[in-house]
Amino acid sequence: MVLRNELSHIFRTEFQKKEKLSFAKQELDRLAEDYRNNLPLYKKAWRTDIFVSDSDYLDASTVYDVLNNSDEYKIRIDPYSSITLFSNNRQFLMDLGNNLNTDIINFWEPDVNYVELLKSKTKIQIVDVPAALPVKVWFNSTRVNKDFGNWIRSNRDKCKIGKIALDSLDNFGYLNGLYIYLRDDKVLSLVTIMAGASIRCVEKLVYSGDIDKY
Repeated sequence: MVLRNELSHIFRTEFQKKEKLSFAKQELDRLAEDYRNNLPLYKKAWRTDIFVSDSDYLDASTVYDVLNNSDEYKIRIDPYSSITLFSNNRQFLMDLGNNLNTDIINFWEPDVNYVELLKSKTKIQIVDVPAALPVKVWFNSTRVNKDFGNWIRSNRDKCKIGKIALDSLDNFGYLNGLYIYLRDDKVLSLVTIMAGASIRCVEKLVYSGDIDKY
């Protein structure tokens, strides 16, 4: 389920330093008094303050309450103030969506023909065309050795990386939340040796026309 909320950033995993959703609670508590006193609500962004509607504040509070009392989800905060929630519990997502003020909600669920495959194997993404580089590697916040960038440039036949990801690797040594595509499991083994501590997860891109082979 995907929704837009100006307070989406408070749910970013890396901000929750103390305990589950601690930063989200801190920010909502900060806004609570202004809301009770009918004062305008703002969030801080760099050197300016951005207005937050009462509706977004109330929805963020609802999301916080629901997520704080559940472990049946994973969350991703996307650009443009979007919150993406993943869950195997369809009703959990539907109930949350029905309790929100926003009507900017997108909901996706697997094609019924792919459910058994997705249940039997973890980290699979169904794609509509065969993938030349069918292994997708996501990275975490652990620093990556910058020499990894040189390896990528020397092995373009084995991997593919976006410009933003490569620039981040070159300039900062981080690939947090970014990914690369690899040719096969042998290349994955090499990447694991070079950057294993920085790998968050690995996905296999499975062509929908090859489902019967799994």
